[in-house]
Amino acid sequence: MRKSVLIGIFVLAGVFGIAAYVTSNKSLVPDIVKKTTPEAKKKVINPFGKLIEELEPVGEEPKSPLAKKDILNIILIGIDRRNKSQTGFNTDTLVLVSINPKTDKVLLTSIPRDLWINGDKINALFSVYGPETLMDAFAKISGQQVDGYVMCDFSDFKWLVDSFGGVPVNIERTFTDYNFPNDSDTAVETITFTQGPEIMNGNRALTFARSRKGDNGEGSDLMRAKRQQTILKGFLEAVKQPTSKFWPFDITAFYNAVTAVDKMKTTLTLEDSIYLWDFYKDKDKYKIESFVLDDNYIYHPGLYPDSEYHAWVYIPKDSAWTQLHTDVQNKLESTGSITL
Repeated sequence: MRKSVLIGIFVLAGVFGIAAYVTSNKSLVPDIVKKTTPEAKKKVINPFGKLIEELEPVGEEPKSPLAKKDILNIILIGIDRRNKSQTGFNTDTLVLVSINPKTDKVLLTSIPRDLWINGDKINALFSVYGPETLMDAFAKISGQQVDGYVMCDFSDFKWLVDSFGGVPVNIERTFTDYNFPNDSDTAVETITFTQGPEIMNGNRALTFARSRKGDNGEGSDLMRAKRQQTILKGFLEAVKQPTSKFWPFDITAFYNAVTAVDKMKTTLTLEDSIYLWDFYKDKDKYKIESFVLDDNYIYHPGLYPDSEYHAWVYIPKDSAWTQLHTDVQNKLESTGSITL
């Protein structure tokens, strides 16, 4: 039985998570819809006045190949592109969302942007070599087969957060970043976040996700990755906000909106999304674990001599990633408590 939650499939902070609740929740569909023919189902109006178009008839094979997977793995990619005319970009936010329906477990694995793999820093692989090279790198690192990716830039992220009426975030500790780059990246400004709950608009959430020079222990890429995962968690609540322009939810309309020509890019099809939408209704059964690669697995050698431009990078302590593969698999098979 599918019992899961879709975290972070269409948002990232660079880019973070979203899930649907109403039209994808088949338990809310009237009995008359469940009992009628496939042809008639497509013409029935649901309780919220939205046309149900994509219900799979009972007994039919799922349209998405993801339905046959034991564990689902989707990369959330946030790029540092400030506008659509910018051709070069880095994938500075990288989160692997892994879902194991058998153990009711979701694992969010953040990879630092300066990790050296496949002959370059991981944040350069997509634009230099293509998405296949990046997905191959994630497979090597995690030991998991990657099923696809979702990618968005700064403007996509701010648009989506604002479309949901903001995202609720619980700020773990107060910090100030005196060197945060401004919108044009020509100067710095001072930004402050105060411990406690806050509903962030798009610009504020993007700042929270990007800051990496804050005080009070928040001044690193690894701490930034933890804050990005906090925003992912916040989207689980944002999706239900009555202020959202997408509420009540229509899955086809939402997919078309976020994948429009001037919006996000993804390898997920509409059929994949329809399959994933159904997971949200069981979100409270799922244990969500946050996992950021740290000095247990990687280290800073300084200016790495194998790099043609002598980049400041992270290097794996074990080039085969054996221990990490084991740890990721154990986390996905575990039914332990939530770590966020």
